[in-house]
Amino acid sequence: MERFSSKVLLFGEYSILYNSMALTMPFNEFSGKFSYPTSSSDQLQAFSSNQGLRKFCSHILDHHLDPQFKLNVEMFKSELEKGLFFESNIPQGFGLGSSGALIAAIFLRYLDKAGDFKDEVKVLTKEKIRHLKVALGKMEGYFHGTSSGIDPLSILINEPLLVKSNFDVVPVNIPKHQENGKHVIFLLNTGLPRNTNKLVNQFKKSCENPVFRSKLEEELTPYTNEGINNFLASNTDELYFNLYNLTKFQMEEMQFLIPKKYLKLINHGLTSGDYFLKICGAGGGGYMLGFTENWEATQRHLKRHDLEVLHRY
Repeated sequence: MERFSSKVLLFGEYSILYNSMALTMPFNEFSGKFSYPTSSSDQLQAFSSNQGLRKFCSHILDHHLDPQFKLNVEMFKSELEKGLFFESNIPQGFGLGSSGALIAAIFLRYLDKAGDFKDEVKVLTKEKIRHLKVALGKMEGYFHGTSSGIDPLSILINEPLLVKSNFDVVPVNIPKHQENGKHVIFLLNTGLPRNTNKLVNQFKKSCENPVFRSKLEEELTPYTNEGINNFLASNTDELYFNLYNLTKFQMEEMQFLIPKKYLKLINHGLTSGDYFLKICGAGGGGYMLGFTENWEATQRHLKRHDLEVLHRY
């Protein structure tokens, strides 16, 4: 069965909730697909996944009413009865789109006329992307309370996506990967799972404070938007300037989203300029996202931590 890769939100964590741009890219290191248990080692994951999918299937029956994207729920139910489960190595609660991959898999497997849709994906218009994003968001909202739909959309299209607004999402080209490129985007695994709902609600509560909300709109959003434009244009000097400001803002204003044991690492990056380390997705644990033009120094300083190169150019 078709495999769906994880994704990473490079820019736009939280600020996307208040109209900043955002940028996502696929991450093929982790993925998931529908499967049937074939060995005893599959049984535990298969049972747990299957039970969760049964609940979600019932939810779809009650709530998925989009006539443009009609799902064959009876086929879904039938395959669940045969033991179908979602076999995935995407870590849950780490910001890599584990629920988004599941939604993309369900959507493409059980969508009526899915074959036609696969052809349409190659020539998606802005209007189709907008409608698809809304439909996927409604489905993923089952797991997070609310969802922008960006994760499953990014995974389904499997290309870098630029989110200009809620109504304007377009595929984009990012700087071409170079095996020995000077500029490295990397992931740092904190090993700490997090509760996305709790963190998002905490952030929204902070936004009720007019001072914080003003800083968000006047500082964080411009840093995010300019950082995206810098990255897409390969303007690295300006990119690192905006990354410094963005990371500093998170340290000073959004510290409740950063595990305490990583504050010193973030601060060292700011003071040394060797790297910039920011939250990835919801923060609070999971992966952290780093940017550097001095990979060797970064590896030396972070040698006790689990690092993985996401993109190099």
